[in-house]
Amino acid sequence: MVMTCSDTIKERRSIRRYKPEKIPLEDIYEIMEAARRAPTDAALHLWTAVWVRDPQAKKKLAEAIGQRHIEEASDFFVYIADLYRLERLLAYRGDTLGDVDLALLVFAAIDAGIAAENMALAAVEKGYGTCFIGGVQNAVEQVIQQLRLPRHTYPLFGLTIGVPAEDPPPRPRLPLHMLFHSEQYHNYTVLDLYEAYQEMAPITRRGDYYRLLRRYVAKGGYFEERNSEMPEVLEKMGFLLNLKH
Repeated sequence: MVMTCSDTIKERRSIRRYKPEKIPLEDIYEIMEAARRAPTDAALHLWTAVWVRDPQAKKKLAEAIGQRHIEEASDFFVYIADLYRLERLLAYRGDTLGDVDLALLVFAAIDAGIAAENMALAAVEKGYGTCFIGGVQNAVEQVIQQLRLPRHTYPLFGLTIGVPAEDPPPRPRLPLHMLFHSEQYHNYTVLDLYEAYQEMAPITRRGDYYRLLRRYVAKGGYFEERNSEMPEVLEKMGFLLNLKH
């Protein structure tokens, strides 16, 4: 039975357990082609993905990032914001990159996300499992070193692809009306917020979405540390963001 696009989207979920099987290279190249065909702002191709297939290289990244399924998956792709290639293309014609780092970093993240989702859906269509790895940010400097990333690049996230060894249920999502606002952004009522907590309750074992929010984005949460480290690493990698404090 051939899956429709809607079927594929509904079937996609995060797979964190994989069988010890390698995906045939012809399938991997078709999956990569799906990423290559993704939209890219102004035809700039602001992303690069580093393909990691070697078991020892995957193991090293899995240990640094702290996620075992990176090692277990057949293949691991690290998506990179890439302004270095633009520098080289301009230099080839005797020109230089303008003061564009902040704007292009935003669009690089957009381009990379679109390309990676294309990849994930192409993999699911072929019966494989995938998982997006935001935890690349847990060990960003180690990732930069292992992948030998040049200046003006920055690792954004990863994507595992492999033969699934589990079939988890779909994860909960916020209600549609909280994600799509008609004509203008509307404020959230107390009822909206209550409904959000009810819809997202299964995301934690204790059935409380607040526990996840508190851990990641409240004061003292996980993303505060990432937020403080990121500008320093970006500066080391040659990004001039010109942020006004």
